[in-house]
This record gives sequence, structure tokens and C-alpha cells, in this order.
Amino acid sequence: MTLTELADQITTKLSDTETASVTACKKFINNRYRMLWEGGLWTNSLGVVAKDVSAEDETLTLSGDPTVFYYPSSSTVASTAPRLEFVVATRFTETGKVDGLELIGSSWITFFQLDPNIWENTTTRRANPTNFVPLPPDASGYCRIKPIPTPKNAGTLYSLGKLKFTEMGDSDSPQILGADNALLAYSEGDMLERSMQYQKAQAKYTEAAGLKQICNDLDNVQPAKINRIIPLVPNHWQRQDFID
Repeated sequence: MTLTELADQITTKLSDTETASVTACKKFINNRYRMLWEGGLWTNSLGVVAKDVSAEDETLTLSGDPTVFYYPSSSTVASTAPRLEFVVATRFTETGKVDGLELIGSSWITFFQLDPNIWENTTTRRANPTNFVPLPPDASGYCRIKPIPTPKNAGTLYSLGKLKFTEMGDSDSPQILGADNALLAYSEGDMLERSMQYQKAQAKYTEAAGLKQICNDLDNVQPAKINRIIPLVPNHWQRQDFID
């Protein structure tokens, strides 16, 4: 269903099709869509961006066109697609080689505890990166990360990340599987609150919570997807550390 169709169903159901009510309903739908979007790593919210890395690059800005992305509208192309909000997983492949190495994401605190000098950009410290730390976005809002250690060789970084949220236009549809029904329930509750019918609104929010769980099931259970727990092993650990 498009944004217009969602709003039309809600306002018609509530017998309130005034222009101001339709406009408010569309705003509620987009606000709830943002809430759903930010509430999980939905399959359709992920994208892939490739980044050329030079030797000694200390900070990497992932501003390139995504090679895999969702379509907020039918006219979306790579150059107009949403950019990365943050990195979920990334891989570094050295120039001239085929196989890459996964970079494990960690916090600054982790590296201070293990080796506070590991990110120094010195000849003795540089190597192909094995970890990364997320950084605040740059002034243009682009996602940034810091590879650790600083790259010794040039290569390409392939990053899987969550894409920025894009509001729906009148002819756009939500990209999260099964989101239509959840948005209808949440937004009808918001419209009921707008008319100060709080008890009825609460009932719709309860219904919406159940429909949101269906969205999770559609995204994680029905598709062919395998979830794994991958332990984080510090680089300085040796075989004996697992035995002791």
C-alpha cells in the first residue's frame, strides 16, 4: 500500500477525511515508519558500499553510491539511494588479492584495554586492518569508521550497513516486510489520540505491537536466513589462552 492508500484507509475508517486530518495521518504514518525502521536490522534496510583505501588512511568516509540498496521510490537509482547510517559488518581486501579479511567492530574502550597504541599511524604499527571503530558522521552526515591498525597497504573496503531512513512520498510504499498492517494500527491509534480517544488508542497500540512481531517473523523466520553467534577473539590471544 502507498502512503496515500494507508492514510485513506485510516481516515475513511474513522469517518474523518478532512484535508487537515489526512495531512496529519500521513505525518503519523511516516513517524511510525521511522520508528519501525530504527527498531531493527531489517533485511530491506541494509545496503553495501565499496570504498577504495589508500595506505596510511586513518579515517574512512563511506560516502559512495551503494551497490546494494532498497528503493524508497520507483525512480531511485544508486546515485539517489539512501547512504549508510552505520556499519554492521565490513571486509578489507588488499589490492591484488582475491580473499579479504573481516574487520571486527569494537569500541574505543576495548582498544584502550587491550593496546592503547594500536591505532598509532607509525611504520611499526601499520598492517592490514582487522578491526574498526565507528566514528561520528562527518559534516555532510556521511558514515565514518577508523580502521585498526592503520592500513599498511592499499585495498578496498566492502561495508554492509544500515541505510538512512527516507520518508515515504504519497506514491511510495514501506519497504519493511509486513509493515503495512503495523503502520495502519499504530497510525490509527495516533489519530484516535489526536481526537482524545485515549482508551481506544491504547487498544490499537496493543494490536500494533503484535503486528510488529509479525514483521519480525517475516524478516527473520520465513526467509532462508541463519543466525550465528560469532565470538570476538582479541588479536593478541594465542592457542594457550583458550586452554588456560
